[in-house]
Amino acid sequence: MRIAIFASLHRPHALEIVRRTVAWLHDHDQSVQMAEPLARAVSCFECGIPEETAVDGADFAVSIGGDGTMLGAVRIAAPAGVPVLGVNAGALGFLTEITPEELPISLPRLLDGEYTLESRMMLEASLYRGNALLGVMRALNDIVVRQGAKGRLITLHQLVAGHELGDMGADGVIVSTPTGSTAYSLAAGGPIVHPTVSVMVLVPINPHSLSFRPMVVPATDPVEILCVGNPHNDEMLVTADGQEPVIARSGDRVVVRPAPDPALLVKFGLSSFYDRLREKLLWGGR
Repeated sequence: MRIAIFASLHRPHALEIVRRTVAWLHDHDQSVQMAEPLARAVSCFECGIPEETAVDGADFAVSIGGDGTMLGAVRIAAPAGVPVLGVNAGALGFLTEITPEELPISLPRLLDGEYTLESRMMLEASLYRGNALLGVMRALNDIVVRQGAKGRLITLHQLVAGHELGDMGADGVIVSTPTGSTAYSLAAGGPIVHPTVSVMVLVPINPHSLSFRPMVVPATDPVEILCVGNPHNDEMLVTADGQEPVIARSGDRVVVRPAPDPALLVKFGLSSFYDRLREKLLWGGR
C-alpha cells in the first residue's frame, strides 16, 4: 500500500509524529511519499516527490496537523479520489478523525480495511472577467468574496439559480459547504448543518442592512456573486478555504457550485458529528 503524508512544516510536534508514522509504515512494508519540503524537514529524503504529484499513485493520504493542513490535503487528494485520514496535531481539529495517541491502533485498522469512507461535498468557484474565465478554485469549507486591503464597504449582487437576491452592502459574503458550516460561516452567524446534507449556506459578513440574513439553498442551485465594488474601485478578494486569495475587480463574477469530485474522509466510527459538536464547541453534557 502507498501512503501520502501531509503535515504542517511549522509545527515541530507534527513533524515528530510524521517521523514516527513513517518509521511504523516502513516497518510494516508500506510505501510512503510526501512533498519534497516535508521530506527534507523530517529527513526522509527518499520519500520526497514534487508537490504537484503528492498523491499520485497513493491509496490513502494522512494529514498530520490542524484543520488548515487537512483542508490543503483534501483539496489535492479529492480530484484524485484519494481518501484522507486526519490526525489532529493542531488546536481545534474539527475536521480531523483521530489524535496522535490513537495512531498506533488506527494505522493497523487502516491497512486492514477496518474503516468507512465519508463523502463530503466540495465547492468549485469560477471567477470571470467579462466572458473570460480567470481561474477555478476548490474548497472543502467555503468560498469567500470580501473587501480587499483597504477594508471599505463593498456591494455584492447575488443570484441563486439565476434568480436575483439583490444588492448587499457588506464586508463580504461566505458560501459554505455543510462541512464548513462550523468554521468561518459559524463565526459570522450562520447555522450549523450536518455534513452529509446536500446544501450550500450563504452568510453575509457584517451586512450594512439587518434584512440580509444567512440563507440555506439546495446544492443544485448555483450561486452567482457579481462584484459591484465601491466608488473607490477598491480591489476585492476571493478565497478558497482562506488559503488561496485571488484579486477580483469591480464587474467580476464569481459562480459557485458543487465540485465534481467530493472529498473522501476516512472514518473509524470513534465519534459522531453530534459528539464532535459537543466536544469541540464546549457545549458540555452528561
